Amino acid sequence: MKKVYMILSALFLILLLSVGLYSLLHLNADAAKPELTFGSLLDGKYSNGRRAWYAAAFPQSETLKSLNKTLNGFYNFSGLSGNDDVQLIVTADGQIAQGGATLQNDTSTAPQPSGGADSTEGAQPTEATEPINVEPSDGLQPGMIVEDLGAAVLIGNRAVEVAYAQYDSIDNYAAAVTSIASALGGKVNTYSILVPNAAEFYTPDAYHTGECSQSGMISYAYGKMGSNVKTVDAYSKLAAHIDEYLYFRTDHHWTQLGAYYAYTAYCEKAGLKAEPLSAFETGQYDYFVGSMYNYLKNYPQAAILQENPDTLKYYRPHVDLETTVYTDSTLTNGYLLGTICHVDSDVSNKYLCFLGGDHPITVIKTDVNGPVCMLIKESYGNAFAPWLTSHYSKVIVVDPREFNQNGKPTMDIAAFAAEQNVTDCIILNYPMMIGSDVYIGHLNRLVK
Repeated sequence: MKKVYMILSALFLILLLSVGLYSLLHLNADAAKPELTFGSLLDGKYSNGRRAWYAAAFPQSETLKSLNKTLNGFYNFSGLSGNDDVQLIVTADGQIAQGGATLQNDTSTAPQPSGGADSTEGAQPTEATEPINVEPSDGLQPGMIVEDLGAAVLIGNRAVEVAYAQYDSIDNYAAAVTSIASALGGKVNTYSILVPNAAEFYTPDAYHTGECSQSGMISYAYGKMGSNVKTVDAYSKLAAHIDEYLYFRTDHHWTQLGAYYAYTAYCEKAGLKAEPLSAFETGQYDYFVGSMYNYLKNYPQAAILQENPDTLKYYRPHVDLETTVYTDSTLTNGYLLGTICHVDSDVSNKYLCFLGGDHPITVIKTDVNGPVCMLIKESYGNAFAPWLTSHYSKVIVVDPREFNQNGKPTMDIAAFAAEQNVTDCIILNYPMMIGSDVYIGHLNRLVK
């Protein structure tokens, strides 16, 4: 038996060496290597670019990744699961966090349950509008830098992103938020709202303690921010309601109810009176299988997510609204969409109900006699923004991923805020973003 093991080990070693030699001899010469400069080495762009180049240059990389997923499908990681019902653990490569999906260009077909079609045909946007028909896109562009941000873990019938503490990146995130606050100046109140995701509350201890403790990451980030940033403790509000439907099981986002509890924390910090849930008209989409399923769907274990879909419940603002989407900070050539939008039954991403997804700038004008608020966010902010409409005459939602890079529209956040008479600026993110050098770069580029 020992000889058999030795032979198998030798064959495996030969296979590894062969793949390594083949990769060196057949690297894609067309893949552009990043330029090594002192500046790119310091800000991390060189290391990120090097990883992106290697992924593009490695021969048959997509085939090998597909083969790896197929092989993973034959086992269930039982050695890691113990009694915690952990069925699958894969690397979270940052694509989920990149986001960028919008209602007018998501025409993907949702997997349908055996019991029938979606039951929310009557749902309509807060402001009636017809989405523009364009080609499908999920916001992920060829050559986009992919980061190792943590792990995607399937536990029972719930899939979550597990974040790993990357303190150098968190330092940079805190510095970026502080820099924005400094650029906006003392006339604008700058608030930071960092919110945990589902892994913090619905996973075995190993996935939300130590280096995976999101409460620790949030506390650390807040401690590194300047005194000009008002930090909001949304964590405690969410932790007090973990027996409620705060996060989707098949998607990486929170529900609008989860966003509501963060909104109440913000109101306490900002001196506002939070509106009660009873003040809002509600509706729902009964079949929602989201981003975590799409990320893991090539693994047989992920079928349990499709068999146990989410329900998306929305709360409709009770003030008069006009919501307009713009492509740049000049706020010209906009088109009407909605704060709470209708999503067709054949659109898989029901989370697009909130603001119609991720747009460069969304401006919500209300009939409220109040100040102006600016929300800087990734997609977690989409479910949060509607709650602000009860307090502000205008809510301006900015997605920093859409500005100041690769030919995209430019923005000077301080000049823009001054033009729009912004009094309150909220920067809202979840843990995968505070460890993302790519996202932190987006924030930094807003400050001229």
